[in-house]
Amino acid sequence: MSESADTADAEAVEPQSSAEKALAASAAGGDERLAYRGVFQRLFVRPEIGAIVGAAAIWAFFWAVSREFGTAGGAASILDVSATLGIMAVAVSLLMIGGEFDLSSGAATGTFAIITILLVKDVGDLGGAGLSLWVAIPLSLIIALGLGWANGTMVERTALPSFIVTLATFFILRGFKLGFSKLMIDNLTVGRISEAEGRGYEFWEPIFAFVWVRNDHQLGIRDALYTIGVVGGLALVAFALAELSFVRREKLNSGGVPVLAAGVVGVVAGILFLHNSDGVGANTVGAVIIAVAGLAAFVGFGLWRFTPQAAGGVHIKDSLPMYLGGGVVLVLLGAICAVAFDVDSQESVLDLLGFLRWPIILAVGGGFAARAYLRNDSGHTNTLQAVINVASIGIATGFGAYAFMFMTTEQGLRSILFAVFVLAGLGLLGLAATQAGRASPATRGVVLAVTAIALAGLAFFIRDQSASEKFRSELFGVLLATALVVLVWGVISTMFERRTSDHEAADNLGSLVAKIGMGAIAVGMIAKMLFTTDDELAAGVARAQFRISILWFLGFTLFATWLLGRTKFGSWIFAVGGNKQAARQIGVPAARTKTQLFMIVAVAAWLVGLLLAFRLDTVQSVAGNGLEFEYIIAAVVGGTLLTGGYGSAFGASIGAIIMAMSKQGIPSARWNSDWRFAFLGLILLTAVIANNFIRTKAEASR
Repeated sequence: MSESADTADAEAVEPQSSAEKALAASAAGGDERLAYRGVFQRLFVRPEIGAIVGAAAIWAFFWAVSREFGTAGGAASILDVSATLGIMAVAVSLLMIGGEFDLSSGAATGTFAIITILLVKDVGDLGGAGLSLWVAIPLSLIIALGLGWANGTMVERTALPSFIVTLATFFILRGFKLGFSKLMIDNLTVGRISEAEGRGYEFWEPIFAFVWVRNDHQLGIRDALYTIGVVGGLALVAFALAELSFVRREKLNSGGVPVLAAGVVGVVAGILFLHNSDGVGANTVGAVIIAVAGLAAFVGFGLWRFTPQAAGGVHIKDSLPMYLGGGVVLVLLGAICAVAFDVDSQESVLDLLGFLRWPIILAVGGGFAARAYLRNDSGHTNTLQAVINVASIGIATGFGAYAFMFMTTEQGLRSILFAVFVLAGLGLLGLAATQAGRASPATRGVVLAVTAIALAGLAFFIRDQSASEKFRSELFGVLLATALVVLVWGVISTMFERRTSDHEAADNLGSLVAKIGMGAIAVGMIAKMLFTTDDELAAGVARAQFRISILWFLGFTLFATWLLGRTKFGSWIFAVGGNKQAARQIGVPAARTKTQLFMIVAVAAWLVGLLLAFRLDTVQSVAGNGLEFEYIIAAVVGGTLLTGGYGSAFGASIGAIIMAMSKQGIPSARWNSDWRFAFLGLILLTAVIANNFIRTKAEASR
């Protein structure tokens, strides 16, 4: 069991003694549980943070290489794929946190769809039971609960690994689907659920198959809702982060309120100016107005609420010059690569390098082989084995370099080098800002100002070099906004004192404002996706459809997140997944908890089966087979450990969205869809490495 789960359960049994022990430990040398952690440290200990970062990166990547991403139609297709995948991934993540697997979950989705159809299919020589959907749906749910109970009971009674038990269930269900389909209707397709028309179909069909057609719904104030929601929401989130990060004054300073009000008015005026004007000059003026007014608003907010501090001197020492200089140099190298390579060339890198290809391949393979040789521990491996290992690494990396050169064009190499150098440079600037904060507030402010300048310069460089409108406008605007945020944060973190202890009132207010801000952003985004305007229709906007399965996905995710984080049962899930025997010793009903988790997975499979049946009207006997691995991948990508005791239902939903983006992004980018499985495998490996790295760093910083 994880330390946090052990602590929570122990406190539930002996609250007074645990509190006394915590206070004693704190007095003796400082209990890590009582140490203050800033808002960003608290965010990075969340298991889903790696998935959120990964989702943003993958979305940005496919947005850059395809047209559909960033449109309402693209969002609809991603959410459509992720809905059924996400429902199962969330349920599977709960089971995995509880320390078990269910390899029958994929086959179960098709099984319950087939059972429901067979129950309503008309009676006949090759027919079904002829029941009403009012009977068939509850009956299929009871069967699903029974299957989950059987899986959980078998695992507990036999003490066999759930991998073996549910693998057997998988083959049983697969045989059931094929056998009954051939026996009852002599076909791989089991019939139509619409045969229940007049027997409840009219009531249940919109519940499981309703479709919202965006082009059929116009909203004149949509753009206003979107702008107010997103801009206002981001402002509220930013103010909340400041409230959670800086020391509140003992007595608020009303002198900062006029500056805050003037800044807010200036931002609104700048947005209205941009909305009612056009041209590069007007856009530049509007951007400058918004930047100056935004900085004034945050400074006024800080003067009103936070404790001023002495900025101290600027101290560029230790490894800070290396990080700062290296970051700037790498960003410049990225720009140089973008200018040096031909943006229109489709010549492969292998041909471009000519005779230099082999020295480069040998250098790459030899470099990795030398590194492996230097790291080899001769005390644990014999000489022959060491030679084989080193040679294998050298050959594999050399072959990988050759394959990369063969598959990459000059245009692709230009994009790759630009992205790698720029991202690495910005990463070094981030490390420089972190180290500068330990020197003095003024040092951190200077480093953040340099980072903001680098981002702004990058934005103008991209606008100048790119022919794509979305790079010249959308990415340009995002980079400028990010530069402004970095600059503002650098200024206020220089002027005001950072928190080193909890403040209940500030924490409560900051959390509330952040939730309101994120809600406002969600409202703005939903309005943008679900509604069109007359101008869009006149321009021939692409058709977009949102299915009700997305609402089921959202509702199931919220329910599972609440269950895992706010209930006693959620604590039991973490406990039995971390250490089953220890959980039993503190009174957790381990066997019952695990059985109930198997039943939750079965209910999710029943729900997905109904969504599938009502959407397609008919189901083939092979439906769902093999999808269990995708559910597990989504859960792992979302931060759930294979060993149990750690994970997040919300993270699993993000993992499902990542997989959906990959599935939709590959054909959208006009790539060969045969590579999608390789891409999914790469995502899985990268996500596991990234999640472990983030979790290790976060735990080390506690």
